[in-house]
Amino acid sequence: MTDLLPQMHPPRILVVDDEEGIREGLKALLSQKGFWVEGSGDLEDAVRRNESHSFDLVFLDIRLPGSNGLDGIVPLRKGSNPPEVVILTGHGTVGSTVEAMRKGAFDVLEKPFDPDRLIGVATRCLETRRLKGQVDNLKGRVRELTSTELVGQSDSIRQTLQRIHQVAQAPDTTILIEGESGTGKELVARCIHENSARSQGPFVGINCAALTENLLEAELFGYEAGAFTGATKEGKDGLFAAASGGSLLLDEIGELPMNLQAKLLRVLQEKSYRKVGGVKDHPSRVRIIAATNRNLAQLVQEGKFREDLYYRLHVISIRTPPLRERPEDIPLLAHYFLDFFGKQMGKALTGFTEDAMEDLVEYTWPGNVRELKNAVEHAAILCPFGLIGDEHLPHWHGGLPGGGDVIPTEALELPRDDRSLKSMERILIERVLDEMGWNISRAADKLGINRTTLYNKIKLHKLGKRPMRNPLGV
Repeated sequence: MTDLLPQMHPPRILVVDDEEGIREGLKALLSQKGFWVEGSGDLEDAVRRNESHSFDLVFLDIRLPGSNGLDGIVPLRKGSNPPEVVILTGHGTVGSTVEAMRKGAFDVLEKPFDPDRLIGVATRCLETRRLKGQVDNLKGRVRELTSTELVGQSDSIRQTLQRIHQVAQAPDTTILIEGESGTGKELVARCIHENSARSQGPFVGINCAALTENLLEAELFGYEAGAFTGATKEGKDGLFAAASGGSLLLDEIGELPMNLQAKLLRVLQEKSYRKVGGVKDHPSRVRIIAATNRNLAQLVQEGKFREDLYYRLHVISIRTPPLRERPEDIPLLAHYFLDFFGKQMGKALTGFTEDAMEDLVEYTWPGNVRELKNAVEHAAILCPFGLIGDEHLPHWHGGLPGGGDVIPTEALELPRDDRSLKSMERILIERVLDEMGWNISRAADKLGINRTTLYNKIKLHKLGKRPMRNPLGV
């Protein structure tokens, strides 16, 4: 029999019994086996202790002053990581045992206790709890791995995946991910982490634009006790400590204040950092992955970003392509998101109509994959079941990419210097497209031509891509 389960700290056990002799006897027996044991004489005190100390196992007497021990199972097992509960009884019955199990008890022990059986139940209970924790952790990692799947078959995505595979083989190399907002820079960072030798360590990210300079410094490096007004008495570890052995994503690195740029450069050079208010160097055991939607080279020229830090970060770079450069991936992405939201909402959503998919493929997606995901979620909410139609998608607005002015519906205004039929045709087609929300099928019907002809006319008149959708769907 194992005296002590392999954990980071001794398992914490609470013995709840109104008889002091039983409490002290169980404390002595369990302590000999390496467990950390506390005692309590009533249910209210036991619940309060558990809320503040978070025990792994509670031995709970069925008869307590003013209460039934069975009534304590549910409040003791509240929270995200509740303790296991073993009921202690001197008057065991089938009914009480069934009731205890129904409320979530792990086992029921009858008094007087057999020491070997009691230790055996405790060990088995804590081992089950440890294994359950491992299973929950694995489930979380599976969900995380699923969320880090780069969806697409375009050449640009294949190149991105190839670069991810290459850089993942060098687990200590600093990486810079560049790309527009919504293109999946954090997703790429997670893919790098999950495919590297650091995958067993934590992945920690922070948006450098989200905090003030002082808060960001304390969040990154941690701080010593009393380092500044409001600092806790114990001090605090920062994200470099939290990500030790894993990867640290510094998102929006272009927004990092100059003072912190110098401190980050020191970390990259010396592989160590100092807490705010500290004098001791702590080793940095993280891989830095930086991400930005800014042009860092241009910021260097403007004096807004340190040149030496730029080259330290730019050991190897990955560019996340905007969605407009890979329209062939839109159908795959749209179905991927639809499957996700369909399961989440409990709806039988089977796909997209031809017009709806045409809308998705033809749109320029200035918000990139993030905007596409939001559009599919919008449609999934409005569509009760079956196929997503164009009426379920957010509405277009404006007349040009980025949202221009719509031609007034009262009249067709011809330019003074061009009264040709070609110019008239261009304005008419553009107006009808706007009226139909750039739905090609409807616009073609309205104009009395087929879709292929309309596509050719759009190309001939250089009408460009369809305008932006209204993100609010109005």
